[in-house]
Amino acid sequence: MSRHFVAYKNSSLHYCLWGTGNKLLLCLHGFGETASGFHVFEPFLHREYTIIAPDLPLHGETLWHDPLLFTAEDITAVIDSIPALHKRNFSLMGYSMGGRIALHLYQHMPGRIKELILIAPDGIKINIWYRFATQNRLGNIIFKYVMRNPRFFFWITRVLRKGGMINTGVYKYVHIHLQNADMRMQLYNIWTTMRRMKPDIRQIKSLIKANKTTVVLIYGRFDRVIRYTTGEQFRSGIESFCDLHILDAGHRLLTEKNAAVIATLL
Repeated sequence: MSRHFVAYKNSSLHYCLWGTGNKLLLCLHGFGETASGFHVFEPFLHREYTIIAPDLPLHGETLWHDPLLFTAEDITAVIDSIPALHKRNFSLMGYSMGGRIALHLYQHMPGRIKELILIAPDGIKINIWYRFATQNRLGNIIFKYVMRNPRFFFWITRVLRKGGMINTGVYKYVHIHLQNADMRMQLYNIWTTMRRMKPDIRQIKSLIKANKTTVVLIYGRFDRVIRYTTGEQFRSGIESFCDLHILDAGHRLLTEKNAAVIATLL
C-alpha cells in the first residue's frame, strides 16, 4: 500500500493505493470509516485492479479546511487530481455512506463508470430524519442544537423504538455512536458536509439502462441498519444489469472473509 495527498482548494485529501492491475477501482468508505478499510480487498484484487481509496472530508488523514459542503463537482475535481484516475474510466465501489456518494457520483458521470459496486449502500431509500436534518435550514438548526443537547434526542429515539418507527438495530447503532460530544458533532459536521449528495434513484436507474452499466449490490442478511429489501426494490426494472447478493453478515461487511466473496463477484 502507498499513501498520497492531493491539494484541493484549501484542503489536503489523503488517499491509499493498492495493487498494480490495469483495471481501476475507486472505493468510497462509510461514515466514521477510513480509506484503509478497503485494504481487505488487496490480497484478492491486486493483480487485476489498481485500488484507489480516498479519505473523505472530515475522515482519516484528510485535512478539510473548507466550508461544510462537499458536492459532485468537488469529488469529480478530486478524482481528476489523482494521477491514476485523471480523465480515465473506472469501476466505483461505495460502502454505506460511501454508497450514497457513489450513486450521486454515478448520476453525474455515468459514462466514466464501468461498474458500480454498492455494499450496504445508503441513499437508495429516503431517510426522513436525514432529510429533515440536512435539507432545510430550520431542520439543520434543530439538528445542531440536539447534537449539543442530546437528552431529548435520546428520549425521542426510545419513544420511536417503542412505537416501531425505528428498529432495534438502528436504535443501538445511534446510541453506541452518539455517546459523547465529539461523536455527536462529528455526525452533525459530516451529515451537513454531505447534504448535497442526494442521488435521484429514478434517474440513476434510467442511466444504468442507457449506459448498460453493470451494477453489483451486496448486503448483509442480518443488517438492521440498511436492509437488503432496499436492494430488491432498487433492482426492480434493471434486473438485466443489476445483480443482488446477500451475505450471511450484518452491516460490517468490509472483512477479509467477506472481501474474498465480494472479489469473486466483480
